[in-house]
Amino acid sequence: MENYLDLFISETEEYIRQLTKGLLVLEADRKNAPSILDAFRVFHTIKGMAQTMGYDELGTLAHRVEDLLGDAKDKGEIAPMTVDFLFQAADFLTLYLAAIKNKSEPPATDDMLDLIGRLQKGETVALTTGEAQTKEISEIRVKMEKLDKLFNLTNELMIAKSRLVKLSQLTQNRDLTGLTETSARLIATLQDEVMRLRMLPLATVFDFFPRWLRDEAKRQEKEVDFEVVGGEIEVDRSIIDILKEPLLHLIRNALDHGIRDRGKITLNAVREREKIRISVIDNGPGIDPELIRQTAVEQGIFTDAEARTLTRNELYRLLTRPNFSTRREVSTLSGRGIGLDIVDSVVTKLGGKLEINSEKGQGSNFTIELPLSLAVVRTMVFRLDGQRFAIPLSYVQETFYSEESSFQTVYHRELFPLRDEILPLVRVGEKLNCPGKAGRKSVIVVQYQDIRRGFITDEIIDEEEIVAKKLDPLIPTAFYSGCSIYSDGSPILILDPRGFE
Repeated sequence: MENYLDLFISETEEYIRQLTKGLLVLEADRKNAPSILDAFRVFHTIKGMAQTMGYDELGTLAHRVEDLLGDAKDKGEIAPMTVDFLFQAADFLTLYLAAIKNKSEPPATDDMLDLIGRLQKGETVALTTGEAQTKEISEIRVKMEKLDKLFNLTNELMIAKSRLVKLSQLTQNRDLTGLTETSARLIATLQDEVMRLRMLPLATVFDFFPRWLRDEAKRQEKEVDFEVVGGEIEVDRSIIDILKEPLLHLIRNALDHGIRDRGKITLNAVREREKIRISVIDNGPGIDPELIRQTAVEQGIFTDAEARTLTRNELYRLLTRPNFSTRREVSTLSGRGIGLDIVDSVVTKLGGKLEINSEKGQGSNFTIELPLSLAVVRTMVFRLDGQRFAIPLSYVQETFYSEESSFQTVYHRELFPLRDEILPLVRVGEKLNCPGKAGRKSVIVVQYQDIRRGFITDEIIDEEEIVAKKLDPLIPTAFYSGCSIYSDGSPILILDPRGFE
């Protein structure tokens, strides 16, 4: 529970602030029913949090205050002395939290419990308030809308920085160069700090699953050992917001397909450079490739001869097709063929990928790989017919130059013999209505899922970190994943290689 101590303190402090604000309202209007109910809810919530954290005495005190407020809630009016007592209770809570933060012995609750008992009997009691010291403000809560606005402004500064760097290079002015270097350093530091503000631990979403899995396993009369690894890893809030649904589908599939009567499911997260890999692993019977092959033939996706040419990875990818399921019956959890389809769709939209690995009789491993952030993207910038485009470096495997005479055409498809493989080529310019110039070409080898393609371009300009912005949803093409402003102030489109199939 030590990992959640800061969150407990922060949230309890917020509830104390809410309580104090409501008590001021009740002093002026003792029949203000919403404020009485709010005070009751505050102590009810603090009770639950305190008990969860192991502060049983504090939980008992909050429970007794609940009882005291229950009478006022039922009557629709609170006694003046009860209001005064609640102010004292707020001060006591503040002192209690201060002791927890200082790792000292919390104050005893005996006197407070005695006061509650006497108040419930209608006795007049001597109350003292205002003894809690004003604490130094070291932490504040900020609405996410304000943080998002700050983040967007910082991104605009990043764009301005790129333009300033470009201008200083063109002018070769020593004073401007010095000012540019200082500004660039400060802006980069500012961006790093704002990015850290947006980062949240994966535990924010991971903590939901143990209780859900426990309840669902009981309903299915299964015994499951659930292990969570890597919850402390931090990722951008934009990733956290979307992560719960795909992970829930993967854990649901692991429980329904991977666990018979007893087994283990592991939710594991690791960080690899600028990416996060989250795996749902079970030690169940694994995936039967032959059953997938048979189902694909039964559903008319492939003929029997075609199905027998599919590799294991190609068979596993069939599991992500809409309405494809090897289950012969529909359960409350799965069997409709929509779980992995949703996972693959969500992960793909985030610029990630879903990997499926399994051995029959040895369990299954479903891994989603995502960028740590969706806002700042490392890209390769290239030119086509005088126009610049960018492609995320996460897709780029390598680059090479080639004369057009080296390209071969087989059945209307251009290919290039690259070492020990035949690389299919894509003329990006023709797809984007930018034919390009004749002569030597720059080829960017991209890979997504298990597909490798060579993107034919005129010229590779540079690798650059750019601020990605969303495109207008009315733009109908699948070729682009976003846009940005280049260092010279001109717009630049970010390509999505998966749209060129």
